[in-house]
Amino acid sequence: MRRLNVRPAQIDECIQKSMFAFSFKPQNPELQPGELLLLQLVKTEAVRLGKLHSRIDFALVFDHIEPDHDGAISRLHWPKENRVWPWIVYGSATVPTIPFSLEDLGLSVDYDGQTNPRYIEPRDEQLIRPYIQWTLAEVPEPALQLVSASEVVQTFGQKRTLAAIYNHDRIAVLHKVPKRMVTIEQFTRNQFLADNLKSYYGNRCQVCGKDFLPDYGVAFSEAHHIQYLAQGGLDVSGNIAVLCPNHHRIIHSTNAQFNRKTLTYEYPNGLREQLLHPDHFVNAPPFLALG
Repeated sequence: MRRLNVRPAQIDECIQKSMFAFSFKPQNPELQPGELLLLQLVKTEAVRLGKLHSRIDFALVFDHIEPDHDGAISRLHWPKENRVWPWIVYGSATVPTIPFSLEDLGLSVDYDGQTNPRYIEPRDEQLIRPYIQWTLAEVPEPALQLVSASEVVQTFGQKRTLAAIYNHDRIAVLHKVPKRMVTIEQFTRNQFLADNLKSYYGNRCQVCGKDFLPDYGVAFSEAHHIQYLAQGGLDVSGNIAVLCPNHHRIIHSTNAQFNRKTLTYEYPNGLREQLLHPDHFVNAPPFLALG
């Protein structure tokens, strides 16, 4: 695992292309395929943006490194930097994290400074790994210990869990990966994303507030894609509502329309039902404006 310093102007390209640039090729030890590269905001920018305690939102999964002999790759991907780097790092994926800062974890070494990349000691890596949301990214990790969505919420709280969901969404929006069709009418989706949202709301319907746990002893809800995946909808939180089975079925049956301005479901007969629990729509970051 390594720590990389990155500025806000660079980070979207790093997330979208799973790329980074180095001034020198890491040695002793060399980078290994599958190694995590933590994208950490430089401290001055983190202070300016109010993210001193959440400097890391993403990590790259290292794949390989190539020389940029004439600077063409650097200029293509980071034109505003007005500089070139001799080495370009390519990742196999970008993984969201629970927002965190290395300084807050009580690590054995101070990993601050400007050096890129900064090697992280194995004993400290073990403290960092719980923040890496492999399952939310649907990226396999060797010897992955699967955790449920409820465990994520219990461990990190609602606010940080929702922030990690938004980190997933930022990757999904930037990558714009074509839908993978399983059958003619069924598309793959990130079940862990849906489970995180359902757990965030305590499995209560966002429309009526129905909670099955008191009556039936089972926490149950369903995730509804507002714009169907088959119609080009994104598998991101801003396109998902947590519903009870009744509201899920009636919305499908009537083709009720979701009004994002009023956060209301509008039915053909004129009935309007406003969301009782609209948190993840109200607090959504600007990049997730889906129209």
